[in-house]
Formats: sequence, structure tokens, C-alpha cells
Amino acid sequence: MSKNVTIFTGTFTKQNGESRTMNFIRQANLPSSMINSSTINELQKKTGSEVVYDVDHKEFRLFNWNTLQGQIQQKTTDYSF
Repeated sequence: MSKNVTIFTGTFTKQNGESRTMNFIRQANLPSSMINSSTINELQKKTGSEVVYDVDHKEFRLFNWNTLQGQIQQKTTDYSF
């Protein structure tokens, strides 16, 4: 399934102190069939990070907005899930 979505690119500091740059899609732009709201909400509460879909690894990951380095970039494109 292909969908027109906004892909964000941002760098943050991981818990171990390393920097990580991630290309991701936020939940609001994902197909509803991909989202398990109760699991995602629980994970976000525990970690304080946002659960996002990493487009490079094709899986859900955590993005820590509290340790953001620089600015978030974004682009709108067609993406196949």
C-alpha cells in the first residue's frame, strides 16, 4: 500500500550517549492497521519518547524529542508500507 506521507529526519542523543539520526513517520500519518494504540501509549509513558515508524529499518522505534540535536527536517513523499 502506497500513501502520501510526511517523512521527518532528526538527530537525537540515545540513552547510551550516542547520536542517532532517524528518518521516520509519526503515528498520525500511518495506516490505522499498523497502530496498536494501547501498546504504543504504554511504551511512550514508560520512556518519555515518541513511538515512530523508522522508514530505513521498516520498524517501530523511539524518538527522544527531549535530546533533539538541531532542527527537524521534513518532506512529503509517497511511501509504500
